[in-house]
Amino acid sequence: MSSIKSYYDQLAPQYDQDRFGNSYGAYIHAQEEGIFKRWLSNTAPTLSLACGTGRLMEWATHGLDISEVMVEEAQKKFPQKSFVVGDAIQTNFPDVYFVQIFSLHFLMHLPKDIIKLVIAEAHRILVSGGILVIDFPSSKRRQLLTHHQKGWHGASDLSIKEIEQIAGNKWKIESSQGVAFFPIHRVPVKMRKCLRLLDDLICRTPLKAFASYTFVKMRKV
Repeated sequence: MSSIKSYYDQLAPQYDQDRFGNSYGAYIHAQEEGIFKRWLSNTAPTLSLACGTGRLMEWATHGLDISEVMVEEAQKKFPQKSFVVGDAIQTNFPDVYFVQIFSLHFLMHLPKDIIKLVIAEAHRILVSGGILVIDFPSSKRRQLLTHHQKGWHGASDLSIKEIEQIAGNKWKIESSQGVAFFPIHRVPVKMRKCLRLLDDLICRTPLKAFASYTFVKMRKV
């Protein structure tokens, strides 16, 4: 966790602009926001777990991140929201505190044994029937790639089956969707907005397993 914290501490001041202040970032953000509109309420008590600089905090009442620098940036943008610096496997929130939790671009940094602890902590702080939305790089997509980046701490990929095994009988997977089916970084900028509509449709078909990222909606049982 310490290496992840240091990595994002350094990125925090320029993170929004570098990652999402361009057409590629806007493409991903629009797809993710579209999923939230279908899956989440923007009025329920909701935690953004590993909230970073506060992207998508319009959908959350609370944010938690291990990086104090990231949290500072988020608080500047959303002074009315509640933020804490903390660990995703021991959040210190009370039991059954939230109705919804979402965590994006986080599990990819973690080994599977730690992912299991994160999901267990989310279960503890969610109400019965509460919703958890997570994303992770698709293992099927990465199996298609001929180049695999080594030594990068965002390398953990998963499948729906693996998430089911990690979650066990305490969760019910209700929905899944892909994000970024097309290699959008290779598509001319002028074409990206129009292509996203087709991307959205494909990512709701069985081909979603081959998108860059998989989103999963889980309900606490």
